[in-house]
Amino acid sequence: MKNIKHRIRAVTAAAACTFSAVSLVLLMLAGVYSCSLPDSYTVSRAGQLTFSSMPYITSKSAMAETKASFTSNGSQQRTLMLLGCIPIKTVTANASSPVMLMSGGDPFGIKLEAQGAVVVGINDIGGSSPARECGIQTGDVIISAAGKEVDTNQSFADIIMASKGRPTEVVIMRGGSEMTLTITPKLYCGTYKAGIDIRDSSAGIGTITFYDPSGGMYAGLGHAVCDSDTGEEFPCGSGSICGVEITGVNKSTFGQPGEIQGLFSGGSARGDILLNCDRGVYGNAYSIPSTAKAYPLGYRQEVETGKATILCTLDGGAPKEYSIEIESIDLSDSGVKDMVIHVTDKTLLERAGGIVQGMSGSPIIQNGKIVGAVTHVFVKDTTRGYAIMADKMYSAALSCEGSSLQMAG
Repeated sequence: MKNIKHRIRAVTAAAACTFSAVSLVLLMLAGVYSCSLPDSYTVSRAGQLTFSSMPYITSKSAMAETKASFTSNGSQQRTLMLLGCIPIKTVTANASSPVMLMSGGDPFGIKLEAQGAVVVGINDIGGSSPARECGIQTGDVIISAAGKEVDTNQSFADIIMASKGRPTEVVIMRGGSEMTLTITPKLYCGTYKAGIDIRDSSAGIGTITFYDPSGGMYAGLGHAVCDSDTGEEFPCGSGSICGVEITGVNKSTFGQPGEIQGLFSGGSARGDILLNCDRGVYGNAYSIPSTAKAYPLGYRQEVETGKATILCTLDGGAPKEYSIEIESIDLSDSGVKDMVIHVTDKTLLERAGGIVQGMSGSPIIQNGKIVGAVTHVFVKDTTRGYAIMADKMYSAALSCEGSSLQMAG
């Protein structure tokens, strides 16, 4: 009898320890989700806040009523629950009517003119550099010099030459802050020089993600246009998009991402550029291609791991659909590497080796909705890459509808 009681006490103690350990793990997990999950979501007007990629997280009304309706402004406070019993945090569910977008997948040419001139290199002139000595750094944007606006390489060179070596005030933009420095140009081989390499424009090829027929906007690329030397977002002063004639595809191989090869087509521009930021390139579309199809916008919490497709163009025809797998999902607001995707389509693997440069912006379709866009390729595994959530790109598009051109920052 004593042995039986002893065993019961031992089993009870072990069960209590196990329960405590499991409870601690769940509380820690709830804390992790509290930090990583967004505080605000967009949901359909009649829908509930659910997470397709995390069915073990549910939500309930944060109000006393069991079935609280949305407020007059279309929002509702909801408490996220882990396994239906452990509260994570209270978030806002913003109700919205379904958003219909027209699919992209078509290539486009990007032409950007800098707002100022981007410093891409510092040079020595006879053993010293006036630019380095005055504090100018690679990545700075020169706005003006000697009180005159700088908008091209030549305009800056003319100002430096006219200085005849006298100290000259230079206004730069660095990290979103304006600074005034004084440079003293140096005479070298009969020409006054600043010891600086600058760039006033940038160009490239990407893929349109979607067109918003209600606002006349397009969204593309899914990441910023960056300067090839500095790696920083190119400061957009003006810009336009144009058509592209694809001439071929340089196939990706291990350690060497390929690229879509093409030429800017002649004719009028397809649209302007209002915004270049970490979520892509945005502007007014002058027309929508006849190949575009209507899809609802998929919100981040609706995305799930598993099968999906991408739309992209590898030849002169219309965009084609290729199979992929969404392998992992990050719902947080920080960053733009929201998904890891894996190309599984045999045709795309044979033709392109997976993801190639120029494919950035290719829309991701899942469950009949546009849920994201391809953004990056993994150098050591070109069948895989990153993608951004489509609702982040849609928010960026809304931010510049009807506005003048915005500088990325």
